[in-house]
Amino acid sequence: MAVVPVRMTEAWLLVDEAAIRRAAGRPSGREPLALPAPRQLERLADPKEALHRALIVASGRTGRRSRRFRPERAVHRLAEYVEDWSALRTLEALRELERATRRAIGELWLELRRE
Repeated sequence: MAVVPVRMTEAWLLVDEAAIRRAAGRPSGREPLALPAPRQLERLADPKEALHRALIVASGRTGRRSRRFRPERAVHRLAEYVEDWSALRTLEALRELERATRRAIGELWLELRRE
């Protein structure tokens, strides 16, 4: 069965600026986050670093305060805040995940019917 690499899911989380700002604790922040366009997500060399950097910038913290901010904690909240995943539907990796999931569910359903 296929699985989605963590690297890709980190890239996918860069799709929603408002969700990133909420996860960072500053939903009304205005700092530019320099997020990549959805079509560039699959080509990011280090999506985890890009995601953490966006969260730190969105937090609005600077200096010592930015070093105390823990982006890895904010990442866990981020997926809950994304309201629209539709921008990802143009990505081949997501379409392949959907196909693999449908196949796996179909195979499981057939297996359960045999029992």
